Formats: sequence, C-alpha cells, structure tokens
Amino acid sequence: MPVVGGGARSDQGQVSFGPISLEPSVARTIVRLAAASNDRVKILGFGFYLDGTSNSVAPVALEIGRISADGAYASSGSPGPDEEELSTSFATAIGLNATAEPTYSSFLRCLTIHPQSGMEYLAPPGWEVRLKAGGMLGFRATSQFSVNIRGYVMFQEGA
Repeated sequence: MPVVGGGARSDQGQVSFGPISLEPSVARTIVRLAAASNDRVKILGFGFYLDGTSNSVAPVALEIGRISADGAYASSGSPGPDEEELSTSFATAIGLNATAEPTYSSFLRCLTIHPQSGMEYLAPPGWEVRLKAGGMLGFRATSQFSVNIRGYVMFQEGA
C-alpha cells in the first residue's frame, strides 16, 4: 500500500523464485513463509508461471494452506523491499522447494493454472491472507506431468 507522497512502505517485501521442477503426481511445497514469533504477516499478492508445452494436459493444482509442522527446503529465499533504496531487514523466513513436505493443518485456497500459462493475484484491501505471529503459510503445487514453476510472493510485516 503506497504511503502519502508515493513509494512503498518499508515493511513491504517480496521474494521471487524459480524455476522449480514439479514431478508428475507429486505434491510439492514451492514456497513457505514463516512469520517471526513477534510479528504478523499479510500476503499482498502472488504470481505463478508454468512452462508446459502441451495444451491438452490437466491444469496444475495450486493449494495455499496453513502449516502446522514445518518441512525441509532446498534453499531459503532472500526477501527484498519493494523499493531498492529502502534498507529493510525482513524477519519473515522463506523456504523454497520442499525436500521434505510440511504438514498442513488447513487449506485456504485451491486454484488451477493452465500448464502453458500462469496467474497473478493481488489481494484487495481487507481480503489479504494473514499469518499470526509465528505462523506459517505454504504454496503447494501438484502437476500430472513434468513442468517448471516460477513466481513471486508479496507480503507486508506487522500486519
């Protein structure tokens, strides 16, 4: 949300990732956000893009869910501020490309993405997904064929 006079807020950041390879019929958490123990996080938007070559295969399922037990990740993301001149250090921990899947307690959204396409979502004010202090949120994708996924997640700390 822009502040008066323009520009991004210093507590808004984003993480980009990819490509991450999806294996056929294997659910994979592609990105996990973990809020700091003393801070809430609001998901402002996200985008996911696929590089499929066939238009006759099933869509990729994307689930957004709350995580109750964390998994293990191939790498950690480095969130950056929305404006490069802001010197914000984010407390939100990012996990990319799960090597051991986390345990989900509930799913908030289940979406489908055409394999030769992508999708973007920008949350209207008041409709953002919120993480409680110490909470975790995962974006999990399942494909019926081999495909790469890349994308980004925008968030705001202290929400």
